[in-house]
Amino acid sequence: MALGFLSALGPFAIDLYLPAMPEMAGALRGNENAVQRTLSAFFFGLAFAQIPIGALADRFGRRTPLIFGLALFILASFACSLATSLDQLVALRFVQGMGACAGTSSARAIIRDLHRGHHAARLMAFTFLIIGISPMLAPLLGSGLLQFVSWRGLFVILSGAGLLAAICVVLFLPETLAPENRAPDWSGLPRALAALLGNGRFVGWAVVAGLATTVPFAFVTAAPFVYSGVYGLAPVWFSVLLAVNAGMSIIATQIAPHLLKRLGASRLALRAALGALAITAALGLASTLLPGRVPLAGFQLFSVLLFMVAGLVLTPAATSALDSVREGIGAAAGLLGTIQLAVTALASAAVTLWPPVSLQPLTLVLGSAFALMLVIVLAISRSAAPEQG
Repeated sequence: MALGFLSALGPFAIDLYLPAMPEMAGALRGNENAVQRTLSAFFFGLAFAQIPIGALADRFGRRTPLIFGLALFILASFACSLATSLDQLVALRFVQGMGACAGTSSARAIIRDLHRGHHAARLMAFTFLIIGISPMLAPLLGSGLLQFVSWRGLFVILSGAGLLAAICVVLFLPETLAPENRAPDWSGLPRALAALLGNGRFVGWAVVAGLATTVPFAFVTAAPFVYSGVYGLAPVWFSVLLAVNAGMSIIATQIAPHLLKRLGASRLALRAALGALAITAALGLASTLLPGRVPLAGFQLFSVLLFMVAGLVLTPAATSALDSVREGIGAAAGLLGTIQLAVTALASAAVTLWPPVSLQPLTLVLGSAFALMLVIVLAISRSAAPEQG
């Protein structure tokens, strides 16, 4: 449960304030694109700190870097509540993301310390289940809390959630990396990172994991303004639709380990990417030929299917990336997170390049992600030995 809480802290920090984004644009005297960049800054912070935290986890064990990261998250979250401009908020969200990454990176390393293969996929799927509940509950909770507090109060609540996570780590999470298995110094880190970057299978699966993560996070970057601007929905209603999307992603993450065992990671990812590319192309064509006339029901069906694809691909990709290495698991988990979140941050930032008044920016970014995913998985499957599932 502690691993699930740690894994959920980052997504919760992303989704809790989504219903308040239009309000924040007015309160901080900024435009919609600038508010969206607070999400991109958080993703870049998550990506930036993954490798240092992974290296610290290999050197000093899993718990100590994790506790320091949570402390940074607590302080940055509270500072976000005091921001007086969007530029300040963007900078503080970057720092907040750096603190949150301690949870995601450490959870993966701990899972890999204890398990491999199908068993690791099952435990990772559990953490993704908890992650999936966060975007399902957080926007709804955020909408409810906005009846009592301002958007600033939401960041105070996030600071409290970080404190609760730190208490859970201290009380319930044991150290999983024995002293004799820790890196004796920092001299091996450059070689370890170079070896990981030279491991085509690791890098390929890490990028695929990033492309899978791109689906929900690029979507939530644009969704508040698409739902409110294109379809005229109030925050509480688009929070409900986001919860539906997250619920379907949860179902997919729990199915993924069984499909992984049956099909193998490459075949599962290939089928998911092909289906998602076809769905995205269909919506992109419809939004081009019928601008402003794609019904909400059609857009929501598209959203549900894409969230399911993300859930099906993410667990096999992350598990396959870590299974492709034999040592330096903390560094591998950190580099996996860096690659994954850098891809996600770039995609999220790309969505903000256009005014969020149509569906084309979202379909263009997601369609490109699925096309690249298809190419990478094909390259992996052709260069690797047949998978054993």
